[in-house]
Amino acid sequence: MLAESVTALAGAGATALIGAMATDMWQGARSGAVRLFGRGGEARGNAIGAQLDDDAVLVVRAEPGGADEIREELQPVWRRRLLLLLEEHPDSEAELRELVERVQSGLPAERQVCVQSNTARDNATLFAVQGGNLHYHQAADGQLPPPDEQHGRDGAS
Repeated sequence: MLAESVTALAGAGATALIGAMATDMWQGARSGAVRLFGRGGEARGNAIGAQLDDDAVLVVRAEPGGADEIREELQPVWRRRLLLLLEEHPDSEAELRELVERVQSGLPAERQVCVQSNTARDNATLFAVQGGNLHYHQAADGQLPPPDEQHGRDGAS
């Protein structure tokens, strides 16, 4: 079983690749992915390049507003492919991290994704948020405050 950080990296890699489609970062992202997958042999790298090209065409030709839907559909597919790559070639992790950072930094702000990994263990409670605020209120006795002081049903907003 892969570590959570590796799984998160595969997700970030997929998001970066798909986010780069139909942008100025596409050729660099594509080349980096082909190089990574080429560790399994030149034929595999070429096959991945062809799959990326086919998927990029879907994004480019999408009707207005449809590109985001196509990207959402492609994300789990590329996440799975990157997970398999990392299982077969754990030494490719650093190169994938570098590719994700390079692609993400060059994408328009609306395509950039921040990866966050949070883990709670041993009866711990974890609260996390990206790009917003989290307000949690709980009285010292473990009871929720009166409804007029709550921000949501469970005391969190």
